[in-house]
Amino acid sequence: MAGRIPESFIETLLERVDIVEVIGSRLALKPTGRGEHKALCPFHDEKSPSFTVSGQKQFYHCFGCGAHGTAIGFLMEHEGLDFPSAIEELAQMAGLQVPREQGAPTTERFDRLYEVLGAAQQWFRLSLGDSEAARNYLKGRGFDKETVTEFGIGYAPDAWQGLSDHLTGQGFDAKTLEKAGLVTLKNGRPMDKFRDRVMFPIHDRRGRVIAFGGRSLGDQGPKYMNSPETPVFHKGRELYRLYNVRKGGLPERILVVEGYMDAAALHQFGFTDTVATLGTAVTSDHLDLLFRATPVVVFCFDGDRAGRQAAWKGLETALSVLKDNREVRFLFLAEGEDPDSMVRGQGAEALNQALDQAKPLSSFFFDQLSEQVDMQSLEGRARLVALAEPYLKRLPDSPYAEMMRSELARISGHSVKASAPMPRDHGLSAPGTERPLTLVQYAVALLVQRPDLAQGVDSSDISSMQTAEGPLKGLSFLLELIDFCQQKPHLSTAKLLELWRDRPETPWLAKLASREVCSDFDAMPEALAETLGRIRDLHIKERVRELQQAQLTGGGLDEERTRELRELLQARSQTQ
Repeated sequence: MAGRIPESFIETLLERVDIVEVIGSRLALKPTGRGEHKALCPFHDEKSPSFTVSGQKQFYHCFGCGAHGTAIGFLMEHEGLDFPSAIEELAQMAGLQVPREQGAPTTERFDRLYEVLGAAQQWFRLSLGDSEAARNYLKGRGFDKETVTEFGIGYAPDAWQGLSDHLTGQGFDAKTLEKAGLVTLKNGRPMDKFRDRVMFPIHDRRGRVIAFGGRSLGDQGPKYMNSPETPVFHKGRELYRLYNVRKGGLPERILVVEGYMDAAALHQFGFTDTVATLGTAVTSDHLDLLFRATPVVVFCFDGDRAGRQAAWKGLETALSVLKDNREVRFLFLAEGEDPDSMVRGQGAEALNQALDQAKPLSSFFFDQLSEQVDMQSLEGRARLVALAEPYLKRLPDSPYAEMMRSELARISGHSVKASAPMPRDHGLSAPGTERPLTLVQYAVALLVQRPDLAQGVDSSDISSMQTAEGPLKGLSFLLELIDFCQQKPHLSTAKLLELWRDRPETPWLAKLASREVCSDFDAMPEALAETLGRIRDLHIKERVRELQQAQLTGGGLDEERTRELRELLQARSQTQ
């Protein structure tokens, strides 16, 4: 795939960085022996530390909430970065440049865009100091000096080439300004996109300026205007102020509003956990970013028809990502009110009370659908079931999904069948629970925690075992894991999990990586050898049973299977 970061670079990067240093620069780690460290978990509230970091495995795990991963995964969850951005962050720490396969651009491709956007932000800030009209506008809207400084609010003068002249004078060419979304080229001449507007910088998850939002001071043009889509700015994947909210730690909730003016007003009144969408509907990318930062997301919409339609679209998007530890609520304001006007007119306490009464997604869902049918008739309740079921099918299989179906059954008086559970892969479902592991799962766990053990395994012996079900379920996956580890002699737990990041088995492997399977590190080679021996014994036992059953009920065995049975019986007697 063009543009992919090569696996070899990910391996090199994980060799160059130490997860203890990466996490230790962000959390207060305390050594506990055996190369492990502990801290209070950053992903949930706790009074005694259950968050462990293993220098040996280059892996972290919280025994309280179950969070786990590598240095890359930690940056993704803690900093809210996507995978490429986390790689770039670690590469910068290690002094490496991120390559791309098949001639795709390196991270240096967009450095000039970040530079010109940062320079534009500095100029907008200076221009605000020179504009009494812009400062008076902000005062009239109720913004104090601290809020203006915190939000980096600036001003774009009412000039066709004010910004472009300043930036070209600093050495930026017109094509770079256009690619950054700052100007429009007309007959080869740059014309400023933002004129006579109060400017709000938009940051990415690393704190870099990637775009701007502008509020007009006059009546010309649209009231609000955002930067166009650029190589570094995609509205459907960014949330205004999310970087700043996360910088203060992971909040208990995040309030999502529709504009940066609302976000600034709420911040000034103490609602520092507020972010805003950027002129687009809520996307699955938005929700993924939000739930990495908090378990509770509250959407604030106008109470009119347009606001409820926007809320329903947000609900539809949220269904596919809802899990037991995630909650979505909806706050509908009175018609004619927005968060800015409400908090200034009624005060912070009134908004707090409204937030406490925000509708859970389940209530909003059933209320909206119930309004479309006659709940007093059998036919109406039957139609409610028909309307609700397609949406409920989008929910991931979980207790929450079961409770939603139970609520539908209660409201409609109809027993709603739960959807069939998703099939488990390769017999590896037990890891992460307290149930005992099967022999195959135990062997996999040992290899995940010490991939180097694969070098001493004779994989041909395992490949000869054909049993796929019963007690040896998952044998083919074990063989694949052994072969993969043998091809990479210096593989670590962290490398294995990152190189297999996109595989469906990886979440189970990550749980295995943190499970206590052998208290003595030096005893793990012997434990694996013994486990593989028991797997072979069990295979022999199962195969002998199959052949003897065929001999009794199938009219005897042919010459080849008779020879196989004889060899298996001999092997079993030698083992005994």
